[in-house]
Amino acid sequence: MMKKLMLVSNYLLMLFCFFISFTFSSHAQQLTSDQIKAAYLNNFIKHVNWPNEENKSGYIVGVYGDEAFAQLLNRTMSKLIIKNKPVTISIIKNIQEGKKADLLFVATNRNNELAEIVSILRSSETLLITDNSVDKHNVMINMLNNIENEVISFEINKPNIYFENLTISAELLFLGGTELDIATLYRETELAMQVIRKREISLNQKLIDQEKQISSTEKKLKILNRNLKSREKIADDRQTELQVLKVDIEQQQRSIKAKELQLRKIATQLASAKKDLSHQQSSVFNKEQENQSMAEKISANKDILQQQLQQISQQGVQLSKKNEELEERKERIDKQKFYLILMSIFISLLVLISVLVVFLFIKNKRTTRKLSNTLENLQSMQEQLVQSEKMASLGALTAGVAHEINTPLGIAVTSTSSALESTHKIREKFESGNLTRSAMARYFSGIDEASRLNTNALERVIELLNNFKQVAADQVVGEEREIDLVNYIEEVMSTLSAEMKRFRVNYHYSGESEFIITTIPGALAQVLTNLVTNALKHAFADKTSGNITIVLLKSKEDKVVLTFKDDGCGMNQHVLDNIFEPFFTTKRNSGGTGLGMNIVYNIISQKLQGTIKIKSEPDKGASFDITLPLQLTTP
Repeated sequence: MMKKLMLVSNYLLMLFCFFISFTFSSHAQQLTSDQIKAAYLNNFIKHVNWPNEENKSGYIVGVYGDEAFAQLLNRTMSKLIIKNKPVTISIIKNIQEGKKADLLFVATNRNNELAEIVSILRSSETLLITDNSVDKHNVMINMLNNIENEVISFEINKPNIYFENLTISAELLFLGGTELDIATLYRETELAMQVIRKREISLNQKLIDQEKQISSTEKKLKILNRNLKSREKIADDRQTELQVLKVDIEQQQRSIKAKELQLRKIATQLASAKKDLSHQQSSVFNKEQENQSMAEKISANKDILQQQLQQISQQGVQLSKKNEELEERKERIDKQKFYLILMSIFISLLVLISVLVVFLFIKNKRTTRKLSNTLENLQSMQEQLVQSEKMASLGALTAGVAHEINTPLGIAVTSTSSALESTHKIREKFESGNLTRSAMARYFSGIDEASRLNTNALERVIELLNNFKQVAADQVVGEEREIDLVNYIEEVMSTLSAEMKRFRVNYHYSGESEFIITTIPGALAQVLTNLVTNALKHAFADKTSGNITIVLLKSKEDKVVLTFKDDGCGMNQHVLDNIFEPFFTTKRNSGGTGLGMNIVYNIISQKLQGTIKIKSEPDKGASFDITLPLQLTTP
């Protein structure tokens, strides 16, 4: 019974509204067009059903583009109760706020934004009311104002309403509305969609190609990142090993100093022992001379005694004979005692000298053994230091290459992210239907530029990694092979460019454009690395900038002359005289080992079968002339 009453009341209301719309033409002076539109909006709310409408606390009516009309609605509808719910009027200035409205009225001056408004309000369950819109595809309910007869009607596009999960009552058309010709709109829409689909297919294909390129680039970047991380880990391990070696070297240096002190003490003791032995030998020689003089005196006294005995014997033959016998016996006994004393003294001295000589011989033998062991330890330590210098140069080379790779990788990541952001923006414009030819042209131009930057950056990374791989492999393997000396020098210097940039040192090359020789590339790379490192640490230590120049020429003896020059602080004569000596350094307090130039000299003279000469003056830089054979000779 209640449903029938409600149905009857709805029909009466629709008849009343139809009567009002029929009489609008004769009473135009009494109601304005805005008031009629307000009445229509009131009825639209009554005949439209929203999802979960029973849970709504009220209806929100938004007005976009006409504040005067919004104020009129606020005066006429804010106090109304529709479907037992209050009505709230809201002025919409940003279309994003329109998503919160249940009904959004778009004024005539905003009809050019209708496509964008529809894309923003999609799936927001908002009923869109337009005023005299010519875009029939995007309208839901469109009010029509006939200027000739001053009649206001409306037209309904049901599919767009149903698309937002809204339903309308069948009685809504009785209020003076008409339903759009869906077939005509569908045909127009279908034709437009075909054109859009073709464009979408071509654009999607281009986007797929771009995404494939981006994905391949990302895979390459991931591989490069993994390789870089592994290289960094190896570099960290080598740095740790280098620190351990430095600690061991410091300990060995301390032990060497202690052993040097012991050797000095032993040498002092040996010198004092030699002095004592020489004194004792001289004293023994003096005593032997005294004994000889004493024997001579005794023999002289014996002759005198014999003469005296002959005189006494003449006085008393018998008594003299007895006295002579007694005297002879006494003399013999005295002589024997004297000789025995002398012999005992001489034998004791010989025993003492023999014991001292044996003791000194044993002690000297022990000292010699200790000195030989110390010499062997020093030689092994020198080999370890040479290997440490080699690994240190390789570690510095690795750090420089890692630093140099960071710049092109940063460019590649930046250009890739920029291309991805542009792709997202163009996709949003495409989905909203606002994609223009100029926007696509800008997008393609940006993608081309990003791809070019990516390609250049990644090619630079590949070049650096190839150079580093070849140079590092040569230093580790150390095999003899044929190389283009000009290209190989450029590869080594490119791996050292990061370290030179840190000291603001520029590199220049002049000479032959191509030079084929057979040598040991790893040894040559270590020579160049040590020369550059030595120049950065010593020649440019107190300078803000500088230059390193390599000149490559062919000599008259069919040999190659490589000249390494710098315009640093130069060297005095003392440094020039000792620069190739092991453990000689002018930076002892700064961590210098003094083996860098000694290693360079040994590598050039032994492994590379060449020679090196140096010229330098204070404040005039230094020049190293390295002469190498075109072909190494087998030993």
